[in-house]
Parts: sequence; structure tokens; C-alpha cells
Amino acid sequence: MHSPFASAGLLIACLSAPGFVVGETCAGPPALEAKVHAHPDATAYSEIGVWFGDHQKYGCAIEAFRAALKLEPNSGRLNYLIGLSLYSSGHADEAVAALQESLRLAPDSVKPHLILGAALAQLHRGSEAKAAWETALKFDPQSAEALDFLSKMLIAEGDYDGTIALLRSAALNEELALRLSFAYDKTGAPEKAAQVLKTALQSKPSSLPLASALEATLVKQSLFQEAIKVAAKAAELHPDNLDAERVYFRLLVVNNDYALAAPLGRKLLLRAPHDAEVLYLNGVVERVAGQFPVARRHLEEAVRLNPKDGRARLNYGVVLLELKDAAGARVQLEKAIELGVTEPDVHFRLAAALRVLGETGRAQEQLDLYQQQLAAQSNRALAASKAAQGDQELAAGDLQKALALYRESVAAVPNDPVTTFKLALALDRTGNVDEETRLLQHAVEENPGFALAQNQLGYLASQSGDSATAEQRFRQAVQAAPEYVQAWVSLAATLGMESRFAEAQQALTSALALDPKNEQALQLRKALEAAQSQH
Repeated sequence: MHSPFASAGLLIACLSAPGFVVGETCAGPPALEAKVHAHPDATAYSEIGVWFGDHQKYGCAIEAFRAALKLEPNSGRLNYLIGLSLYSSGHADEAVAALQESLRLAPDSVKPHLILGAALAQLHRGSEAKAAWETALKFDPQSAEALDFLSKMLIAEGDYDGTIALLRSAALNEELALRLSFAYDKTGAPEKAAQVLKTALQSKPSSLPLASALEATLVKQSLFQEAIKVAAKAAELHPDNLDAERVYFRLLVVNNDYALAAPLGRKLLLRAPHDAEVLYLNGVVERVAGQFPVARRHLEEAVRLNPKDGRARLNYGVVLLELKDAAGARVQLEKAIELGVTEPDVHFRLAAALRVLGETGRAQEQLDLYQQQLAAQSNRALAASKAAQGDQELAAGDLQKALALYRESVAAVPNDPVTTFKLALALDRTGNVDEETRLLQHAVEENPGFALAQNQLGYLASQSGDSATAEQRFRQAVQAAPEYVQAWVSLAATLGMESRFAEAQQALTSALALDPKNEQALQLRKALEAAQSQH
């Protein structure tokens, strides 16, 4: 945190106390010293105390403010300045009492609440710190300092839903935008995370932290072209920043855009000839271009600098194989597998190296693994294609065609929870509850955190009159996805049917915090209030 006295010149403070003498270790500017001696009133002591605080002479500042407090014992501002000085000098425990006294005298003052919260947090009194910052926000809902303090604590506690509720409607600076996007990403909403970052970048287009976060979020969604545009702009705005250019280079290589990557890679090699990632990425570009000797040199050094980079070892092994060094290739490819590389190609290349070395049995084992992984990869692609076609048919109103396509998708990847869920949801329209339930249960067995499937199982349980199971499923849904409004509403309805009105209202509060205009939640709240009034 920056020195709280950075803006002390803006404070209106009163300081005074007879007998205060600026000693040799507390020497202020001659003009202020003269003012204290000539007119030892609150204003003079205030000015010299603030000067000491600005120059981090906190002991001197405290002495001045306490002297002033003897003249104005009911001054909330003076108690605040003492607390501020104590906190700034590392005495958070002593600062608390002064800040609390300040708030007793001036309870609607925002700054004492802010510093009190900071002091309490430093003393590991988290709930009290949050209460102080929340009070500050009541007086100033757009206080950047309060939002900063509170959101930082919520993120540290893993309360991403609370972070979103706090920041969603706030005026965001760079740091707050990064926290809100992080919270959205953690709750499984990368699209919202990306939108927050895009909006923030429009306000601050030169921000590298915002650009980096947006690039990562877009890559997570496989939106490589968008990520490349962001990275290219960041590199253009920061031509001297190696990290920005390295990210741009990496994304070009990942997207197989070697024509643009090659000249950028050569440029980066001149700037950072011993950077492991720059060497690795250049090695990839050179391997693809058939420039095996130079690729070997770069990849060899990349592996030496970062021996745990499995992908560098994979590419190094491929290059060695092309250069007829089967023994060296085997070492690198086996190490790549050990380090977690899962691409089918690593097994194919290792099989080729083992064949050259005469190890035909092991070579066949690697070929079998290659075929298995290739088939799995093909099945995933087929399933995605069939599911997409099913989506189109369902949107066009042809339920039977959609069901057939979804069944083909599930047959290709029977353990994929998403395709299984799509088939189950389509079956819901046919009234085939038994098969729908079986498919949904299979989906949540594969992924217990699949909120959509948990919610649908809750709906089916509720329809059959099994409120206990319905409640359990809805709770699992909101636990997995705290931003899932419909699950909160469904949970509230289930609790309401059991006359558990307080719990139902709490669930509705969560729903309306996420979507204040949700008509279903608003209607349910009225119904619950009416039902509660009759009990």
C-alpha cells in the first residue's frame, strides 16, 4: 500500500499543544517551525504534523498530533491522523483505538473506516476489517480504496461470488477490473471475464496487465485469433517490452501462423538469445520449416535451460529423429511422456525411434497407444460435430433429428458429460423421464460439479415429489456455479414448499444479487412473503 500520507495535503486537520518543541530529530521546514513557535495553535501543529507524515517521520507526526489533541480533545480528525500515523509506522494494534475514537466522534467519515479496516486486517481480524470497509462503502459506494481493500480480502478468501457482487456495478480501475475478471473466471464464466477486460482495455488501451489477462482468457476459450489481435496491439504499444512480444510470438506459433512468427522469432533471438521460451518457439518454427540443424541447436539449449518443459523435449526429439539420432530422440521423447505430454504424435515418434533401435516390441506398444489416442481424438471431434448439428436441428424444431444426432455424439464419447446432458435435455421434451434421469446421473458421475445437470436432476426430483433429493441437487448446483441464478430460484422454491421461509429468502437474496430484475425470483419472493404471513 502507498503511504496513506501521499494525499495528506488534502486533509483538513487541527493540531495544537503548548510545550511542543520541534527537536533536532524532528526538524521540519523553517517556515513551519517558526509558525509553531510564533502561533502554537491547532492549525500550526496540524500543518507540521502533516509535513512529518508526508516525509515518513511518523514518530514526529504522532507527537505533533497528540500535542494538538490536548487542545482539541473532541476532534475526530486528530484521532484519525494519530491512527493514520500509527498504522503507517507499523503499529496497527495501537492505531485501532485511535481510529475507533475518531469514528465515535465522527461516525460518517470515510477515511477512518478505510484505515481502521486496513489495521484490523493486518491484525488478522478479517470479519471486523470487512465490516469497516462495508461501512465506508455505505457512505461512499464508489470508494476506490474501500473496493480495493474489500475485494482483495474476498479474493484471498476464495469468495469469488462475493467479489462479483461487490464489483459488478462499480466503477472499475485497472486492479479492480482484473479482480472482477478473475472472479468471473473462477466461477466458470470466462465470457464475462473477457468482457470486463475488453471494457477496461478500452479505457486504458496501453495496460499490459489487462492485455495479458484478456489474452489468457481468450486462449482458455480457444479464441486464438482474438487473442492474437490483443497480443499484437500490446506488442505494438510496447515495442521495448520483451514479455509483450514473447506472448505475441507464442500465440502465433500456437495458431500455426509461422509466416508471421518466423521474423518475430529471429528478432527476439537477437534480444534474448538465452531465453528458454524464445529458443523453444524458434525451434518449433525451424522444425516446421525443415531447418533441422539450427532447430536442434535452439531446442537443445531450451531443454538445458528448462529441463521440465515436455513440449520442448518433444520437439527436440522429433528434430533428433529427423537428423538420424534415434537414441537421442528416444531419450527426449520418453522424457516428454514422463513430463506429461499427451499428444498422440509423441507415441508415434517414439515408436519410430524404437524401430530404428531394433526394439520392435516396445515400438508396437507405442504404436498401439498412438492409435488409441488418435481414435479418442477423432471420436471427440466427431462428437463435437454431431452435437453441433443436433443443436441446429433442435433450434429448427426437428426434435427427432436432434435426438438421433445427440445419440451419435454420446456413442462417440460415452463418458463426456456435456454431450450426455444435451441428449438428456432433448429427451425431456419427449417425456422419457427414466432415460433422461439415467443420462443425467451418468453426467454428474463423470463431473459432480456439472451445475446444469445437477439442477435438472433437482427439477425432476421436485416433479416427482422428492423434495429432499431436489434440495440436495439444487445445493450441489449452486455450490458448483454460484452465479447460476435459476438454481438459486429452484432451491428457494423447494425450501418454500417445505415452509423453510428464512432459508428460502436467503436463496432468493443470492438470486436477486446476481439478477435484480429476475421476474421469477421477484414473483417467488412475493409468494413466500404471503405464505409466511399466514404462518
